[in-house]
Order: sequence, then structure tokens, then C-alpha cells
Amino acid sequence: MRSDKANQVIRESATRAYPASPAQGNGLKPSEAPHELLVAWVQFLKMDIMEAVNTLHNRLNVISHTVSDAKSQDLAPETRQALERIRSEGERAAKITTGLLHRVYALAPDTIPPVLFDYDGSKMPSGRILLVESDEGNRSVIVRIFEKLGQQVTAVSNGFEAFASMEDAEPDCIISDVRLPYLDGRTLFEQVEHQKPHLAARFVFVTGDYTNPATVKFLQTTGQPYIGKPYEMETLLGAVAAILQDRIRGESEAAV
Repeated sequence: MRSDKANQVIRESATRAYPASPAQGNGLKPSEAPHELLVAWVQFLKMDIMEAVNTLHNRLNVISHTVSDAKSQDLAPETRQALERIRSEGERAAKITTGLLHRVYALAPDTIPPVLFDYDGSKMPSGRILLVESDEGNRSVIVRIFEKLGQQVTAVSNGFEAFASMEDAEPDCIISDVRLPYLDGRTLFEQVEHQKPHLAARFVFVTGDYTNPATVKFLQTTGQPYIGKPYEMETLLGAVAAILQDRIRGESEAAV
């Protein structure tokens, strides 16, 4: 949802653009609204839509994977069938939310993230993955998926915890949201660049903050893959697999 400050900015902009008189209004037709105000309104609207769709997408993924785990228990056949229908419908709904967000992105092509290859199902190199994600539900789903693929996963909720974890054991891949409490993804990356520069090339960013020009500029300057929320899990798997493969390639070249 928009912050109170964002709503205040819109109200103040509208007041300046449309100085309405108490009796007869401002006399402007909607088509005469200043371009800057229309752009601001569209951007704020997109932020609301993307945040809502991303939250819904995360919840649907949590439901699908929770049901999938429940199916592994000793249950009656009819219960298994019912759980499978719930899981299947949850996955379909999650794909719909992903498609909806892509349509929102299409309204502002300059904010579309670079296309990454999807995971092709081949064996992923094993490694230590550091997941920096503030959403508990989304965090638990991602951890379960990567652990099933044989990865060692450490999950934290903010940049402070992430940097402390790197001091204990250096990760082979760092999956980090940009918007984090206390220490955000951008500051975390900049600290890693300064103090542990060899780890900067192991980042994969995930974010829904594409209406923020500063965020877009930062992501583009990192040179690291970044993925828009919500995303297909295959896209995240593909990005992580590429980072792990580069890590192995780098070690092999160093040993020669």
C-alpha cells in the first residue's frame, strides 16, 4: 500500500494543479491534467498493484508447497486427491498472478528486468546459498525448494544478519531482496563490494520495486542478475544455477 507520505504528495500535487473554487470546481477536464501528475498517479498505482499481486503470489506458493508436504503423510486416497487438486489450483493461480504482473510491467517497458534463462532441470552444482528475504512465508518456501535440490541454505531476514552470516561462512550464492528492514539490499551489496569484493559477483537480486528509478539504476550498475517479483521459480533456479556454475568455473581456472 502507498505510504501516508506518498498519498500526501499526490494530494498536494493535485491541489497545486487544480486550485478548485468552492462553488464551481477547478474547471479543468480530465484530459487537461498536467502530464507530470498523470505520470505520478500511474506510478503510484503500479506500486500498489505490484505489491498486492506479489503478496498474493507469495501466499499461493506457501499454500501449494504446504499442501505438497502434507501429501507425503499417510493419508486416505480421497484426501490425497483433494490435496492434489488444492495444490494444482494454487499453482495455476500463482501463474496467473505472475502473468498479471508481467502485464503491469508492459505498461512501462523501461522497467522490465533482463530476461534470464529458466532452470532446465539438469543437476545443479551444490553449494552454500545465503537467502536474504524479509517475508517469512516466501523465505520458507525457497529454503525447502533449494534444500530438496541438495543445497545448503542459510536464511536471514535483513542485511545485518546476512553480513554476519558471511563472516561465519562465505556463501557460493547470495539471493537478496532489495527492500529489507534495517539494512537494505543495496547497502548490503555496497558493503560486500567494499569489504568482501570477491563475493559481489555471487548476488542474485529479487525485487518488486521497479517504479523506483534509483532502484532500477542500482540494479543495472551491479552487473548481477535481478528478477522481478513475483517470479516463476524456474527463473530463480536458473539464475542461481548460473552463479554456482560460474563459481565452479572460476575455481577450476584458478587451479590451472
